[in-house]
Amino acid sequence: MAGLSDTSPEAARVLREVFRRMPLAKKWLILGEMYQNGRALHAAGVRLRHPSATPGEIRQHWLAVTFGLAPDAKSSGPVLERPMQNLHELRQVLSVLTQLGIPYALGGSMASSVYGIPRSTRDADVTAEPFPGKEAQLVAAFGEDYYISEPAVRQAVLLRSSFNIINTAAGFKVDVFVRKDRPFEQSAMSRRVAVDLPDAPGQPVVLHTPEDVVLFKLAWYRLGNQASEQQFKDVLGVLQVQAGRLDDVYLDRWAADLGVAELLRRAREESAA
Repeated sequence: MAGLSDTSPEAARVLREVFRRMPLAKKWLILGEMYQNGRALHAAGVRLRHPSATPGEIRQHWLAVTFGLAPDAKSSGPVLERPMQNLHELRQVLSVLTQLGIPYALGGSMASSVYGIPRSTRDADVTAEPFPGKEAQLVAAFGEDYYISEPAVRQAVLLRSSFNIINTAAGFKVDVFVRKDRPFEQSAMSRRVAVDLPDAPGQPVVLHTPEDVVLFKLAWYRLGNQASEQQFKDVLGVLQVQAGRLDDVYLDRWAADLGVAELLRRAREESAA
């Protein structure tokens, strides 16, 4: 059942068409602007409640409320803000993966925002090929401003699960999911695409395809007992903006394999409304 909305059906159709015509590059930059705006609004709120708050204290509050990260002395140094900080920090992580020869693909809400309707997100989801033997190198590649646990990385590689990389100076998190040994994820990694984006020309970002983003999000939505309406809205956004451009045969095949065929049917119906 659709929830309440302050956007009329006609206005929603206009917005969908705007994002359908918008280049991927512009939506990528919007992601950076949204994150920056979110940080600015958070800082304003903290200063309203605590006028004497320092930049470092504001950053610590962001880390606590966003990621549940307790204050840490190593992240109490100077605060260096860059335009589109989240895109910069994401690229730092992707650069390390590339240098270590670890294939990856960006997915999650950043990818769905590029393919669909942009929304603010405080982290990035990256799928990485298993990299046994490189765990220590990966951890060593990040400086003192980063939270990354070598035991967690080793466990994730062993169990094909996930670990986190948090830049405590910038307040941005990357969730790294080690590719599971199942046919769908093998297929998704084989179809990934490299896209050159305007924040760093000549340094392509590798993304999951829109079909695979839809399938991953539907699978997560089902695993979460269909409680995260934002996951489903992300799927609707991709289906609406990419209408007529998707490989429906591929979607149907893997939706059945993942047990989300009924959710895909529902998403198609709602996205066409």
